[in-house]
Amino acid sequence: MADRLRHIHDELHAVEAMVRADRDARLTPADIGQVIRAAREGIGQFFDPALFADPAFDMLLYVYLEEEQGNVVETSACYRASGVPRTTAVRWINMLVSMGLFESSPHPTDPRLALLTLTDTARDSMLRWLTTLRPILDRLCAVAQEGRPPA
Repeated sequence: MADRLRHIHDELHAVEAMVRADRDARLTPADIGQVIRAAREGIGQFFDPALFADPAFDMLLYVYLEEEQGNVVETSACYRASGVPRTTAVRWINMLVSMGLFESSPHPTDPRLALLTLTDTARDSMLRWLTTLRPILDRLCAVAQEGRPPA
């Protein structure tokens, strides 16, 4: 009987691991980032967006998500994504470059613009942070499946 229970226990763990692996494969760090970005953009419908201005975070997340989609990021797009005035965005971009989080290179056709990329350190940090959010989302999904509000 003990062997049979151990066998059932092992099978349950194997099934749980397969389900978790399937869910993890579908929910990428970029997916998590998209949810965060959408939530940050949507908050302006309910509160003054200036209350939640965090240009450094918004720029880092924007560039990460654009790079994940294979897109090149121009400084002008980063200004718009930051939600702050251009002059403020320029200051933040320069600070992120000086901190070693962004790399800036000349735009191939427009000398007024530059192209931005995350440094390897910034990309790795963003990836690790977004990955740490997965357990929170797993908990929310579990609560939603149970049909009760989160605690």
